[in-house]
Amino acid sequence: MTMAASKIKSALRTHWFFFVAAAVVAADFSLASLDGWSNPRLLEAGILFDLSIVIPAMYLWCYRYRGKAAVVRAIALSCLGIWVAGHVVPSEHHQILSTVGFVRYIGLAVLIVIELKLAAIIVRATFRRNSDAAPAVLTAAKDAGMPEWAARLMAWEASLWRKAWDAVRRIAGRN
Repeated sequence: MTMAASKIKSALRTHWFFFVAAAVVAADFSLASLDGWSNPRLLEAGILFDLSIVIPAMYLWCYRYRGKAAVVRAIALSCLGIWVAGHVVPSEHHQILSTVGFVRYIGLAVLIVIELKLAAIIVRATFRRNSDAAPAVLTAAKDAGMPEWAARLMAWEASLWRKAWDAVRRIAGRN
């Protein structure tokens, strides 16, 4: 086996979620377009279940080693699944979606609370006296499940805000 084939096999084993999720979504869209909505309640239930429960559960299973970050992303995927199901299922067949659509807003509220908590940590770390904000922000962002590049960007931004804050304090005559 060549090195490239070995890397591909390893990537498929590690990130199998994307291929399985694409197959589930393709099956749902195919069934929705080929069936002609002959049994709308069953089709609506199947699409909603697949997009808002099965796909997030598969994501959680595939990336369970990521801890809280995987849970947050699974919640986001579930909210996205409800939204997509609302656009895939014709509005005249929204029996279940009209009943459980509010769950999406609850999930979004949870995600907003998590983002606000992260923003508060960043602001506190940035304006804390006698500390370098970048490492604290980087650690907080990583713990919240942010991608490495976004966490580094936020840490860099926090260090810029800290330097600006220090400059304002020097101009104002406060140490």
